[in-house]
Amino acid sequence: MTKILLTTTMMALSLNLGACASLNIGISPTESLREESSALEAPASWVFGDQTDGQIAAAWSDLISDSVLDSYIETALRNNLSLRASQENVARADALLRQARSSFLPSIGYSTSANGGGALEGDSFSDNYSAGVNASWEADLWGDIKAGVLGSAYNLESTKATYESARQALIASVARAYILTIESEFLIALSEKTLAAQEETLRIVKVRYDLGAASRRELVLAESDVASAQDGLIVIRSTRTDTAMALQILLGLYPNGEINTSQDFPTMTRNISAGTPADILRRRPDIIASEMDVLSAFQSTRLARTGNWPGLTLSGGINTGSSNLGDILDPVSIAYSLGARLAGTLFDGGLNTARIDAATATQRQTLANYGQSVLEAYFDVESALEDIRTLESRAPYVAESANAARETLALAEIQYKEGAIDLLDVLTFRQRSFQADQTEIVLQRQTLEARIALYLALGGAGFESAL
Repeated sequence: MTKILLTTTMMALSLNLGACASLNIGISPTESLREESSALEAPASWVFGDQTDGQIAAAWSDLISDSVLDSYIETALRNNLSLRASQENVARADALLRQARSSFLPSIGYSTSANGGGALEGDSFSDNYSAGVNASWEADLWGDIKAGVLGSAYNLESTKATYESARQALIASVARAYILTIESEFLIALSEKTLAAQEETLRIVKVRYDLGAASRRELVLAESDVASAQDGLIVIRSTRTDTAMALQILLGLYPNGEINTSQDFPTMTRNISAGTPADILRRRPDIIASEMDVLSAFQSTRLARTGNWPGLTLSGGINTGSSNLGDILDPVSIAYSLGARLAGTLFDGGLNTARIDAATATQRQTLANYGQSVLEAYFDVESALEDIRTLESRAPYVAESANAARETLALAEIQYKEGAIDLLDVLTFRQRSFQADQTEIVLQRQTLEARIALYLALGGAGFESAL
């Protein structure tokens, strides 16, 4: 009977194999990805950058030197809850891949039982013991199991790349928050210096007013500028607290606004080589994640296309039973079974066709997302390069303006004490000097941020960590 069953199954299988010969699942995702990126017509070199030679920095320490920042980055990588959640996504994807791979292997089970019974009247009683081992295995006829495994593998790689992208973004966010905090401290120092100068001017004006050498207008004007400077100091101190709290959140710490920084901006240790537009296709983790999503979607389409074709399951078992427990392993009591099952769908009301259409739409969607991620990556690099070029061009003029404004203010203060100019002139020059110094501080922060943005846009290289 078993031979007849197997023969019948194989005949049905051979008929279905012939019918499936025209099944087209040989889609090339690699070619689709190449066409998608080529359609953007990226140039061979960056439009706004001439830093195309050399290798990109190997680590953040090659870009920025600051021991306090280094320790904060380590803390963030260890404590940040969002990054921890992203890491668990990787663990979940790995488990799903192992789950998919188990489909290649047979499943083996066992069963045991013991029961007894007898007549309600009388002394007769009988026992029965049984045990069995069974196994089943599904053949991967159309590559559907392989497609599922590959899809899970690509999804795992996508999740890993997404985690790396989140990791790099966290490092950059910590660096930005740290730099903003230092900027706030410089602006606090500048505001305190300006307030002290305004208070000294007010003291001089009061003396002159009492002597009749200054008008009421000058006194009120000096008082107004002191009050304005005090208000500005309160605002910038609040800004410093906010930036420090934002940094603490990234570090996984309670946001009380109390955090230490270095006395100066981090040192830029080297220029960044931007490479070429083609380089970031292999470096950016978000692009790699999008690429893996495309490959996974192609496997999902492949899997959906096999939905209408039959599946073959082979099974077998060994069973034994006896009324005497001691005879349960007696060869006379042992029996075996073999079987094959071929099952398919004759009519599903268009269900699987809809699944194929949905999978194909997802496939096209992931390709579009990939193209968009590449385009955005190009923008990130070009924008950062343009920002760096602009900021570096501004730097000498901003420095010259600040130096000239400070010198002008010093001369004006001397002239006012000598009675050569009006107080309004002094206050005007002081405000111009304050704004020039403020611009110089902000420019330093913007330059650091632009370099960090470029490094991140190029795909970064991580951070040396023992984690």
